[in-house]
Amino acid sequence: MTSAIGIDFGTTNTVVALVDAAGRVATVRFSTEGTSEGGCRSVLAIGVDEDDPRASLLIDIGPWAIQRYLAGPEECRLIQSPKSHLGSRAFQETRIFGRTVRLEQLVGWFLSALLERGRLEGGAAVVEPGAFRVAAGRPVTFWGTKPDDALAMARLRAGYAMTDITDPRFVYEPVGASFYAASQLTRDATVLVADLGGGTTDYSVIRYGIRDDGSLTITPLAHRGIGIGGDRFDFRIVQKAVAPMLGKGTTYRSFGGQFDIPVAYFNRVGNWHEFTFLRTPEVLRDLKLIARNAEAPERVDRLVRLVDGNLGFHLNQRIAEAKAALSSTEAVILSLDDLGVDLTVSLERSAFESWIAEDLAALSGVLDATLAEAEATAGGEVEIDVAFLTGGSSLVPAVRRLFEARLGANRIQAGEEFQSVAKGLALIAALPDASAWTIDGRA
Repeated sequence: MTSAIGIDFGTTNTVVALVDAAGRVATVRFSTEGTSEGGCRSVLAIGVDEDDPRASLLIDIGPWAIQRYLAGPEECRLIQSPKSHLGSRAFQETRIFGRTVRLEQLVGWFLSALLERGRLEGGAAVVEPGAFRVAAGRPVTFWGTKPDDALAMARLRAGYAMTDITDPRFVYEPVGASFYAASQLTRDATVLVADLGGGTTDYSVIRYGIRDDGSLTITPLAHRGIGIGGDRFDFRIVQKAVAPMLGKGTTYRSFGGQFDIPVAYFNRVGNWHEFTFLRTPEVLRDLKLIARNAEAPERVDRLVRLVDGNLGFHLNQRIAEAKAALSSTEAVILSLDDLGVDLTVSLERSAFESWIAEDLAALSGVLDATLAEAEATAGGEVEIDVAFLTGGSSLVPAVRRLFEARLGANRIQAGEEFQSVAKGLALIAALPDASAWTIDGRA
């Protein structure tokens, strides 16, 4: 019987963990076509019954949504990364098959399907009859330019209210990871957690004490975040290595003048959750016209084939794989030749690290500010005993070196980079009193 659930609703992936009545914590699996993953891609594919257009919309998420979209992109609407829009007033609602759908509804649909689709080892459903508590993660800083925190939280709460989980406890995501790391402590310690996710990076500094009965005391010292994560690193690869092969930096002729090809096209390609905005008849028509009058027509033709072939997801996957490979090798080949786009580029780790240097500097600046805030809260110098790195981007060597240089390699810990937040959230949800961990002091 499930007693507590932790949900790490992510920009790129979402992870669900649970604690059973015996106190054991496990990650929920999402299985399709012989594969089983410990996370679910944060996407929705929304369709409609062609025989009854007035019927309810058909909702798929994660790998099922991707399969449906790739099989028939014209038959459904793909919504990628709804979390990335939570703090933006620019995205209030969208039209899907003639119906107005608000962002909160998209979040609610995704979360509802998440629990319906997830399975435990052996195939049992996640949500069984009986009471259970939920801890829901939230970033310290939401993604976007000047995100509205109050708006983002109102939307997130509204999304959960549309599911069977109507009353979750909200916890900062790095606090969830911190609790998971602290559950393995054998002595009092001050812990820094850096949660380097797809859309944001969040820091927390917490001082832990261990009581005689083994329970933890907690003194929060600092929480800060910034809207930089793995998706930004992917964007840099697109802009520096891929986009020039698609025509970025070149010109085209129009009405007797010579014009730069709009960078908006390449920004859409670089932000994977915006690629679908290129797949409209109007944009595709404009791209084909530009290709006919381009300074480098063969490059723009690659962009046309990328868009016309609905290859945005494939490109995103190849870039993510190449970035991961650069964590263990000095160079890797990125190619789309097998997909009908004659695009092959060599990516070198040294070049990649130069492309993300500005982002690393920003991460370092927020880290320094977090540590300064911790010292201000403590009223004196704070020594970090353990720095726990979590999230996929913590595997990037340049990111790890940043923390080693600041704190010392002997203090750095990592492990279960993709699951520690959700597992920590589930363990917090299982506490008799979670008030010390929640953002609003709720038990």
